[in-house]
Amino acid sequence: MNLYKNHTPRELQAVLEQSAKLTYDAQRNLLQELRGRSLGISTLDLERQIRTNETAIQNLEFLKDLGFAYNKDGQTIKIVRTTWAIVMDIVAILVGLLLFVVGLVNFWMLAAVLFGEAELSSTRFILAIFLVVGGAIGFKMLSGLHRFLDYTLFSLQQSGEMINLRKGGVKGEQKIPLSELRLETINGELILFAGAIEVMRCTEDNLVHKTTMEALIQKMMENQ
Repeated sequence: MNLYKNHTPRELQAVLEQSAKLTYDAQRNLLQELRGRSLGISTLDLERQIRTNETAIQNLEFLKDLGFAYNKDGQTIKIVRTTWAIVMDIVAILVGLLLFVVGLVNFWMLAAVLFGEAELSSTRFILAIFLVVGGAIGFKMLSGLHRFLDYTLFSLQQSGEMINLRKGGVKGEQKIPLSELRLETINGELILFAGAIEVMRCTEDNLVHKTTMEALIQKMMENQ
C-alpha cells in the first residue's frame, strides 16, 4: 500500500524535506509516488538514503534491533544474543514482577472493599483500580522470563552445510542441515526456523527486519 497516493504535490515536497526521518518502508513508498507523478522534484537525497538503508540491511546492521549479533570468523558464521537484549529482558522481568505484586496487593484491597471488610477514599479507590490494571500489564511482561531462559545461552553457528544451534528448552547442541533454514509467517509474525526450532521473529509488516532476516539466510547460503 502506498502511503502517499492521496498527498498533494506540496505535501509530498514537505515530506521529502523530512525524508531522513522516515522509515525505510516509507522512504520507498515516497520515492515510488514521486516517480509515478513526474513532478520534476529531485529525489537524489531520498535515493541516497534508501541505498544507505539497503547497505545496512545487507550488512545485517539491523540484526541488533532483533536482539542478535552477527560475526563471521573465517568460514564460520556465528549468531548470539546481544548483551543489551539480555539486560532488557531482565529489566522487563523485574518491572513486570514489581507491577504484578503491586497489582495483586491492590486487587485484594479492592476485594476487601467490595465485601465490606475495608474502606477507601474515592481517590484511593481509583488509584487501586489503575494499579490492578498495571498488575495485569506486569503479568504480561513476565512472558520475558520465557524469552530470557530461551536465549541467554543462545548460539547459532554455521559452517558449510550444517548449523550448530544451542537454545534454552532444547537439549544439548542441535545439528541441523542448512537446507532446513526457512522463514514462515504465523499469526502476523515472520519467524526464522532452523528445522523445527525457532531462531528469531519479527512482525510481518516490518520491512527492515524482514529483509534483514532474508539477508541473514542469504549470507548463510553463500557461506556453504
